[in-house]
Amino acid sequence: MRFKANRYLPKIFTAQLGSAVVRQTLGCSAVAPPFLSDETMVNHLFHAFLASAIGLLFFAFQNYVPNYPVHQVDKDGFWKTGEIYKDDDQIKPFSIDIDQKRIENFKTKLKSEIVPKALIGDVGAESNEKFLTSLRKVMLDFDWAQHQHFLNTFKQYTREIEGLKIHFARVSTPTGKNKRLVPLLILHGFPGSFWDFFKVIPILSNPSRHGFDFGLTDSIHFDVIIPSLPGFLFSEKPELVGLDPGAIVRIITKLLERLDVYKYYVHGCQGFGADLAALLASQHPSNVLGLHLSDPFVPPTFSTSTFFKYAVEGFFDAGNNTSITEYFNSRPFARERNPTALGIFAQNSPLGTAAYLMELWRQYSIRNSEDVVTQLNERFTLDELATEIYLQWLTETVPIALTVLDKAYNVDSSCSQVKVPTAVVYTPESPWRSSWEVLAHKFFNITRFTELPKGGLFHHLQDAHKIAADIFGFVEIELG
Repeated sequence: MRFKANRYLPKIFTAQLGSAVVRQTLGCSAVAPPFLSDETMVNHLFHAFLASAIGLLFFAFQNYVPNYPVHQVDKDGFWKTGEIYKDDDQIKPFSIDIDQKRIENFKTKLKSEIVPKALIGDVGAESNEKFLTSLRKVMLDFDWAQHQHFLNTFKQYTREIEGLKIHFARVSTPTGKNKRLVPLLILHGFPGSFWDFFKVIPILSNPSRHGFDFGLTDSIHFDVIIPSLPGFLFSEKPELVGLDPGAIVRIITKLLERLDVYKYYVHGCQGFGADLAALLASQHPSNVLGLHLSDPFVPPTFSTSTFFKYAVEGFFDAGNNTSITEYFNSRPFARERNPTALGIFAQNSPLGTAAYLMELWRQYSIRNSEDVVTQLNERFTLDELATEIYLQWLTETVPIALTVLDKAYNVDSSCSQVKVPTAVVYTPESPWRSSWEVLAHKFFNITRFTELPKGGLFHHLQDAHKIAADIFGFVEIELG
């Protein structure tokens, strides 16, 4: 496209552009290059202006943060068939008590199943075969009664919410002089459970016993509340469809209200737990004093601006942050195509459940996808892994978890934004990672950003002291 000079610049100015006066002012030699025509000069100026405008638009777009409305959910729900009735107001003590026949059934089925032989030369498959064979032996020799007794050392309760008996652990130490008791809600993800925090609960609830001393005046002790998500583990499963993230958050907040807990901190982790914690803080900022997240992720699809930032970061080298290519092609971001079929398979096969859960744990604990040799028993004990498998299988959690997670993909809640003070920690083996600049599109008030030295999504089992110290440090600053 060509432009006429006198359409964009005054004639007197365009005439002087090629004059000797201008050449002398610029220090040009007496023998000047051929004059630029008025039209050519204007084209140069136009392109310079266009480049500047594009640069300004780039800068503005790069720094634009959309402000989404708070995700709206129904104010109430009921998850049982039949007539709606009033919830039982009682908070009932709960003890895990699995019938021994179910344990025998688990082991009988497991005995009849075999670990497939790996093809010779397939190093990854051979390594995985050895791991599953060792894990199968541990599960066959597993003393459930002993582990059940240990699990019951943590105080547990149930409370009916929207027709479902919600299971939760609640642990704290008695209040006393110079001690400040602070409520802390912890939300797990999948494939995780309240049990994954058994190492960190004693530190958070009784820090002085573990050499921790946080608090400017009074020592901070946490009143730790860890619910099993609705339908997960010992929380009752819904009989109706529709249990999405918004409904889960509503149930959890109702639980806290009925425990007379109205102001609290929230720690979310293990992927789905972090997403739920963020949604809760977005919807209930007056209740949430602060949000602490392990390995949160803001996807490129969060907004046009975040997609643009991911593209720019990838162009200049994303470093440890997730790239757009990883997001659309990496297995940790893949969605189960048939959760119902997978759930049926897993629930009817102890070894199938073990293989599936351990594959997820591996993806969430060993970031390098090319490392096919390192196995989970180099990160966790086989006993810890077997406990998780028993809990998930005995409570028939996998089918409902897959259904809930599938529903989560189809609900417009991922665009929720958080304005309460937020602390972020990242682990080196997390399968995903967002830069501070990307996180700022979702979390408007990040006050703390920490790199932990080890672990992945299940780092509470790997380095309990480090994550406990970071939670204490964040809350200490916020309390002042």
